[in-house]
Amino acid sequence: MTSSSDILNARILVVDDRKGNVELLHGMLSSAGYTSIACTMNPREVCDLHRTNRYDLILLDLMMPGMDGFQVMECLREIESEAGYESGFQVQSQGERTALPVLVITAQPQHKERALQAGAKGFITKPFDRLQMLTHIHDVLEIRQLQKQLQKFAVRSEGVPEEKIFPRETGDLFDQLAGNLPQVFWIWDVHDKTFRYINPEWEKMTGQRVGRGDRLETIFEPVHPEDMERVLREAADLPLGGVDHDYRLLLPDMSIRWVHLRTFPIKDSAGVHRIVGVMDDITQRKQADQQLLQVSHYDALTHLPNRVLFYESLRKVIKQSEMNHRIVSVLFLDIDNFKNINDTLGFALGDELLREFSLRLLECLRVTDIVARIGGDEFGCILVSADDLGNAGLVASKIREALRQPFDLQGHQVTVTASIGISVYPIDSVDADTLVKNGDTAMYRSKTAGRDTYRFFTPEMNVRAIEKLDQENALRKALDRDEFVLHYQPKVDLSGGWVTGMEALLRWKRPEHGVVGPLEFIPALEQTGLITQVGAWVIESVCRQIAEWRHAGIGEIPVSVNVSGRQFSRGTLNQDVIRATQANGIQPALLEFELQTERALRENSIDSDLLELELTESSLMTHAKKTVSILQRLKVLGIQISIDDFGTGYSSLSYVKRFPIDVLKIDRSFIQEITTNSADAAITTAIIDMAHSLHVRVVAEGVETAEQFDFLKGRGCDEVQGFYLSPPLPANEISQLLLSGNRRLKPTLCRPNAGESACSS
Repeated sequence: MTSSSDILNARILVVDDRKGNVELLHGMLSSAGYTSIACTMNPREVCDLHRTNRYDLILLDLMMPGMDGFQVMECLREIESEAGYESGFQVQSQGERTALPVLVITAQPQHKERALQAGAKGFITKPFDRLQMLTHIHDVLEIRQLQKQLQKFAVRSEGVPEEKIFPRETGDLFDQLAGNLPQVFWIWDVHDKTFRYINPEWEKMTGQRVGRGDRLETIFEPVHPEDMERVLREAADLPLGGVDHDYRLLLPDMSIRWVHLRTFPIKDSAGVHRIVGVMDDITQRKQADQQLLQVSHYDALTHLPNRVLFYESLRKVIKQSEMNHRIVSVLFLDIDNFKNINDTLGFALGDELLREFSLRLLECLRVTDIVARIGGDEFGCILVSADDLGNAGLVASKIREALRQPFDLQGHQVTVTASIGISVYPIDSVDADTLVKNGDTAMYRSKTAGRDTYRFFTPEMNVRAIEKLDQENALRKALDRDEFVLHYQPKVDLSGGWVTGMEALLRWKRPEHGVVGPLEFIPALEQTGLITQVGAWVIESVCRQIAEWRHAGIGEIPVSVNVSGRQFSRGTLNQDVIRATQANGIQPALLEFELQTERALRENSIDSDLLELELTESSLMTHAKKTVSILQRLKVLGIQISIDDFGTGYSSLSYVKRFPIDVLKIDRSFIQEITTNSADAAITTAIIDMAHSLHVRVVAEGVETAEQFDFLKGRGCDEVQGFYLSPPLPANEISQLLLSGNRRLKPTLCRPNAGESACSS
C-alpha cells in the first residue's frame, strides 16, 4: 500500500516562467517534506525532462512565452501514451484524453475547463493558498502511487479466468493493498456492470454491505438527495474512467459525510474493461475549507461579510448591473462617538453593541441587499434597484429610524446614531474602488454636518436629500408642538341630503410653510415610522371631538379615520382604538355577547359604531390572514370598517365577502369622469350593485358637480362627499354649521374657494 514516504519521495517538476513563483513553490514543497523537486523556467525543456525522469507530478503554469501550458500538455500526452504501450498496459484508446500527472497553475477561471479537456488532473489557483495547495498535491500523488501499484497488479492478472480473478500468488498482495487502504476502494466490471470487489472501508463508512456481483446502484443509495441527480448524471462517464468529484452521503444516523470519488480505467487490447474507484472521506477537509472561507470572508464578531467579501460582491454586482442597466447604491455607515462607548462601558459591551447594530441593519434591508462590516465601527451596504435613485435615501432614513430605539447592553440603555454616506453607480463612478472612496467621502460630510444624518456624494442628489431630512426633522417635532390639526369633510345621504357623518383629514401647520396637505408629508411619516404615533393621535383626537360634539348638544356624529397600512400591520391599531374610545367615554359595544351588548347600549348613549376606520385595499391584502383576525377583533368592539379608494387595487368580490366590511368608498378617479366616460360609469354602477348585494353601504368620494351628484343618486349610491357639498373644514366651523341646525346641506352653501380642488382634501 502507499506510504507517506512514497508520497514525499515522489518526483515533482515545477514549471513557471517567473522566478519568484518557482522559488515560492519550491520553498513550500521543501518545507512540507518533499525530497525530489526539480524546477525549470523554460517550457520547451519539460517534455525532454519528463521523458528522462518520468515525474510523478508536474506543476505547470499555463501562460508562458514561447510555448504555453496547453502545448506542453499535448507533448506530455504523447509521452504518457508511449509509456503505456511499452509497459503492455494501455492508458488510452483512440479519441480519449489521457489523464496527465499535471496540476495547472492559473489565475484565470476560464482556462480551467480547457485544461481539464487537455488532460490536467486539477488546478492550483493564484494567488497560492499554501494549505489548499499542499492538500491537493498530496491527494494527486497518493492516487498516482496507488494507480501505479494497481497497474502492475492488473498486468500480472491479465489472462486469469474470471472465477479466479485473485489467485493465491497475488491474493495476499491485493488484500494488503486494498484491504488496508484508508479509502474506499472498488473494482467495477464495465461489461456486466457489477462490482468485482469493494473493500471493507465502504461498510465501515456507511454501514452498508456491498459484495461481488452487486450492481452500481447499490453504492448510490446513501447519496444525499440534493446531490443524487448530479451523481447519477456524472456516473454516465464511468466507462470512460472520467469521474472526479465531491458529493455528500446521508448515513442511517442522519449524519452527513463528504466524500471525494476518483476513478481510472483498466484497459486491455479491446479497450476499457474494468473501472477502479477510490473514495476518500473529506468531511474534515470540507469543514476546514468552510472555516477558512468563514475566516477569510466573514467578520468573526458580527458574522457579516467582511471588507474582502464586500469588495468582491460590489465588483460582481457592478458587472451584473452593466448588463442589466441597474442602479447600485453604496452606503457607508459609521457609528457616531463609538469610542466613547468603548471608553465608558468597556470593549465587551462595545462588541455587543456592534453585534446588535448589525442585526438592526439587516432588519432594514431586503434579503437581496448586502450588509458588511468594513472594520471597527464602519459598515457598508450594497443596494441594487431598477431605476429608483431615491431608494438609498429611503434606506438611510429607515436605518436612522431603527436606531431611535435604545440598545440594551446588559442593563445599560444605550442610544446611538450613525453618519451615512452614499455613492451611486453609474452616476458617481463605474469603478468599485472609486465608489467606495466616494461613499467614504460622503460619510465624512455627514459627520461635519452634525452627525445622525446622511449625505450623497453627488451635490444635486444631496440637495434633495437635505430637503427630505429637514422635513423628517420637522415632522419629529410637529406632534410635540401641536402642529397637526384635523379638518372634517361631511358625508351626505343622497336620498335626503342629510349629514350622516364626517371624514377626518390630517393637516400640518408647518411653521414658515403654511398649511401642508397630506400628500406632501404622509409618505415621510410612513417611511420614518412616525405614522404609528401620529395615527394614534388622530384616533384619540377624533374620539375626543365626537365626545365634545355630544356634550355641546350637537348630537352623535359618526367620524371615519384613514388608517395607515403600517399602523394596521404592526398590530397596534386595536390598542390605539381601545385606549382612545375608553378615554373619551365611548364604550365599545361587544356585539359578540348579546347580553353585554344590550347592557352597553342601554347604559351608554354613545355606541362605538360612531368610529369608522378606513383602510386601503393594499393594506387589507398585504397580510390577508392576519388582517381578517384584526378586523374581526375590531368588529367585536363595534367599530365600523370601510375600504377606501375602492377600484384602484385588487377590487375583488372574494375579499369583500371575506372581510367584515361595512362600507365601500368609490375612488375619486372614477367619479371625475363618471358622466363622460362610459367605462367609469359602468365600473361605478357595478361597484354599487355588488356592494348592495352584500349589504354593504357605498360612499362616493370627490363629487364636484351637479351632474356627478345626480348620476350617483340615480344609481342608488348611499352617500357622497366632495367639494360640491362641502370642503374639509376645521372642527369649529363644522360645529357652527351643525349648531345652526343645518344638518341638511345644500350645494350652494359649500362651493370651493378659487384655486381649491378635491386633490387638496
